[in-house]
Amino acid sequence: MDNYKLTVLELNIEKDNLKIQLEVEGIYTPVIRAPKLAIFFDNGKEIRRIPIMVLSYYPKKDLKTFVLFAEHTYDLNYIYYAEEEIEKFSIYFEFIYGDDRIHHMPFQLEKGMKISGDKKYKVKPSSENTRLSVVNSQYRPVRVVNEIVDLGTSCIRGLWDLVLIIITIFLSPIFLVEAVLEQFRCAASAPKNNVQRGKRFLNHVRWRYGNFSRMEFGVKRAKLNLFKFYYKAMCLRRIKKNRILFLSNRRDELSGNLGYVYEVLRQRQGLDFVYLLDSSVEGKEMKLSTSFKLAEYLATSRIILVDDFYFMLYKIPKRKGTSIFQLWHACGAFKTFGFSRANFIKSKKKQREKSHRNYDYTIVSSQEIADFYAEGFGLSIEKAKATGIPRTDIFFDVEYKKRMQEEFYKHYPKLKEKKILMFAPTFRGQGKVSGYYPVFRFDLKKVYEALNGEYAIIIKHHPFVQDRNEIPEEYKEYIIDLSEEAEINDLLFVTDLLVTDYSSVIFEAALLDIPMLFYAFDLHQYISTRGFYYEYELFVPGKIVDSEKAMLTAMEEKDFEEEKIQNFKTRFFDDLDGKSSERVAELILDTMNG
Repeated sequence: MDNYKLTVLELNIEKDNLKIQLEVEGIYTPVIRAPKLAIFFDNGKEIRRIPIMVLSYYPKKDLKTFVLFAEHTYDLNYIYYAEEEIEKFSIYFEFIYGDDRIHHMPFQLEKGMKISGDKKYKVKPSSENTRLSVVNSQYRPVRVVNEIVDLGTSCIRGLWDLVLIIITIFLSPIFLVEAVLEQFRCAASAPKNNVQRGKRFLNHVRWRYGNFSRMEFGVKRAKLNLFKFYYKAMCLRRIKKNRILFLSNRRDELSGNLGYVYEVLRQRQGLDFVYLLDSSVEGKEMKLSTSFKLAEYLATSRIILVDDFYFMLYKIPKRKGTSIFQLWHACGAFKTFGFSRANFIKSKKKQREKSHRNYDYTIVSSQEIADFYAEGFGLSIEKAKATGIPRTDIFFDVEYKKRMQEEFYKHYPKLKEKKILMFAPTFRGQGKVSGYYPVFRFDLKKVYEALNGEYAIIIKHHPFVQDRNEIPEEYKEYIIDLSEEAEINDLLFVTDLLVTDYSSVIFEAALLDIPMLFYAFDLHQYISTRGFYYEYELFVPGKIVDSEKAMLTAMEEKDFEEEKIQNFKTRFFDDLDGKSSERVAELILDTMNG
């Protein structure tokens, strides 16, 4: 702690916006590329962790010390999301520098600095300078006032929307004529309207309607509105106290975390299970019949279990008496996500987003990473529960491991005579549409020959990656691409060496003590565009190489730095007992009966 000094350069509260600027100085370590600062808001009932955007970090001229500047503005109305205004709260800081994680970091105020801003807020540092107490001197309960204001605002907005719609209807002939002219390129076209003539005509009219009335028209919007209306109608029915909904748009069957929790819950009598599992639905593309079923289940279920981002879940207010559990599919904490990405998205709009913030609980693999998941989802820290990840229970199931090995070698008998290297990198790009991997970076012929035939190679690309490595004809029996044919967790049971980069599969591989090699040729770029919760070079449980030549040398010398695995495993998994499903099921049942 003595190695670092935190100084508050500016603290200003104006119009319910808290602006804070900080400076940190300390002993410089070159391997540390992305130090992190976070601010905690504690109102006595719950604690919220929010990142502070790091503007600059660099070594001083002596190369022995560093200086870091960070700044962020927080909308105090959205810190405790969906809560009424609060009378008082305190804030404190956390600084992470490599493996040093300083909670309640002491600070000092810049010499001559005065805390300024609205008179209604009084800010006072604690005697030990680890907290700042904030009191709203003009506090009064605002729920009733807000309801009246919201009602008035809604009425005025509704009347104005009605006026715009009436004017839009009167302008319809002009819009229709313009749409005809646009067909012959005699009028401006709607953005991204590169479709066939008939559909282009309708798209143009819809664009003009929406552009003038400032409303969204179309089938997707209509379906969403029908879903919301039907949900409100279903909320008139009673909640079924024993009903549990399994909800996913990433799988079509009861598998993953949902499946493992179900296997425990189904042993209990008197539970009513309902399911909505469909990987073909994404956002507003859901079928109308499916959205009606979803509205009914959301309104009448006591417990809702979900395992990924689910668009429709955030478009409605959660019904009182319903509890939502996010059984997130990933293990550990690796790449930043959600609200943790403040260093890449500086936006008040981001603070106000509703996505993920209606969960009652999210599960994590260890207490150490609970803060990160709460931050990423925009939840209070108390809602992240270190139960362990249910689907990891299979890694403690000896019979399951044996069965997976037998099934694999039944399909690929020639591979039984060799060790197996699995190449499983993550994707680059922004997501499903633009995801890719530069396959030329991994020359299968060179890799196979560098291993002197000791290893067969399995290729397992991320589902977002469409390109494929070209497999040399002479080695096709010992190099196979299973990117679209197998579950990666099952393949780990036959893997003797994992070559990856930034994939979270490393957490599952660690549970099986699999040696790992990290081929991170674009580490600098990846850090600048995505970011990690931990310093990559201090975090990963294996050797890091930044070129194909270095990778081949490490393979030839069998230099994988396996000694890092044990500490990694105990750091990110609190319980190594194969009973995570039981702990999650107990949490669900306790909540249901509470």
